[in-house]
Amino acid sequence: MVTTHASTPSDDLRLGHQGSYNLRDGTLFCSFQSGFFSTCSVTLWHIAEVLKRTGEMPERIDFSRAFRWFRNTEQTSEASDMYPLFFSPGAIDATRGLTWLPRVRYHGIYCWIDYRRFNPVMQRYFQPSEKARAFQSKWIARYDIDPTRTIAVVYRGTDKSTELALASPRAYVDQARKILERHPDFRILIQTDELAVRDLFIEEFGPRCFFIEDMPVSRHGIVVHELDDASLQRDRGEFGVMLVAVTELLSRAAFVVNHTGNLALWICLWRGHSRGVVQFDSTGGLVDFGSVGFYLGQGRHLAERAWRRLVPQRASQP
Repeated sequence: MVTTHASTPSDDLRLGHQGSYNLRDGTLFCSFQSGFFSTCSVTLWHIAEVLKRTGEMPERIDFSRAFRWFRNTEQTSEASDMYPLFFSPGAIDATRGLTWLPRVRYHGIYCWIDYRRFNPVMQRYFQPSEKARAFQSKWIARYDIDPTRTIAVVYRGTDKSTELALASPRAYVDQARKILERHPDFRILIQTDELAVRDLFIEEFGPRCFFIEDMPVSRHGIVVHELDDASLQRDRGEFGVMLVAVTELLSRAAFVVNHTGNLALWICLWRGHSRGVVQFDSTGGLVDFGSVGFYLGQGRHLAERAWRRLVPQRASQP
């Protein structure tokens, strides 16, 4: 049974991006409304802000005012806290000693993430729920999935082009083929929100490629979570659970051909590192540290990183 929280306490510490923190009981409230993992990323910002302003980590997270597109009619009317449906809390000791958390960049380069700081946070707050684990067990059995012999390809289409430049689906095919040539006994798991892209991979790789049939796709460029109930054909709360399940499962693959966006970020956060990850960045280019073009495209961010490192050093000089 999903628990509820009818109202936000009046003595909360107000946070950016529609968050608040109860100083008495240590509850973090997130009221941000967007895509599933966009909301999760904002929650990470909230955790970082709480740690910076109070020196403590939240005792618990409350999602009674978040995830409007990922709750059914009953969950909406009862203002259900969706956290226990989607996630399971881990050990409190996981984040002991953590004094600072950087602001995660969902449109950033994921090999630059300080995973040593984020891994304890993921362990404490964002382990998949029992319902999510049940979906994973069902899919692993149904599709005979061995993550150690799987190439996960994650293509985010529909409205993503309004945020950043997208590499073509063919570019993802090419990267998957290169990995498959080195590991001919592997299979490809294609996860996408566009039916045409899924069909392209099946056409290119045949039986070497599979997809999880429970995951809905868009046929007309509409964001999947904005489909009406008849088109989604799933309980919306259950759909959120499935997103947690499939994303954490993708994170376990031996290789990931990844896009740039919140779901892509959370694959890496659950993975706990970027080894084996091929990423197309926010310019649509391949993250390639051997390419001059990559550095030119990322020049501004690299300059900002260098400046942030330089300023503290200068400030510490007599």
